Amino acid sequence: MTMIQKIGVLLAVTGAMVFANASAEPATQPDKHAIEKIVHDYLIGHPEILIEMSNALDAKNAAAAEKSRNDAMAKLPKGALLDPKVAFVTGPADAKVTVVEFFDYRCVHCKNSLPAMQKLITDKQARVVFIEHPILTPDSLVAARAAVAARRQKDKYVPFHFALMKTSGDLPVERIMQIAKEAGLDTTQLKKDMEDKATADSVIASNAMADKLFIEGTPTFIVGGKIVGGELTTEEMQKLLKEAKS
Repeated sequence: MTMIQKIGVLLAVTGAMVFANASAEPATQPDKHAIEKIVHDYLIGHPEILIEMSNALDAKNAAAAEKSRNDAMAKLPKGALLDPKVAFVTGPADAKVTVVEFFDYRCVHCKNSLPAMQKLITDKQARVVFIEHPILTPDSLVAARAAVAARRQKDKYVPFHFALMKTSGDLPVERIMQIAKEAGLDTTQLKKDMEDKATADSVIASNAMADKLFIEGTPTFIVGGKIVGGELTTEEMQKLLKEAKS
């Protein structure tokens, strides 16, 4: 019997005893304070139950969140995650599997997943979808706007994206422009495109997509329709790909 089951039995027995006593003596009302004291004393004597209860609640909440995300995924119109206003898509249209990543350039877990994404991008049977989800810092939003603007320069988004993911620390505009220059972008044009309303609208749309799917943290991956939260190693990503292709 688990500790949670034990406390359930304790409450039931305690309540039954108090109510039985009340039945024997009609003038006596059930002693709420007596029940509370018994439960209090039991918890003081068995503090580990609080950890078990917390873990059980976390598991219940996680399961509910996963169901909400999966239900929302099922309701998405076909191709919604491939909308160029929301995402940058690369790879063959007839790929066996599509992998989506919601990310933030200041997210350490996204950065830890970089080797997995670099390996993934070389897979000729995978279509990769990059969706900006800047939620951590003001720098996150600036970097996201720069990345979206970089999509307008042919073949520059992916190398710029990976270069930003390799960084650590703050990402002020000056540093972002230096990274962009090293990645081969026209920084004058990039600055201009960053100020375009369409760029801001794209970031708003990508964050709205994350909200629609109840995605709160980064990175969050969708591999062959399966939502996976948290950083992934190369091995973990390859395992998910294999499962999705089979």
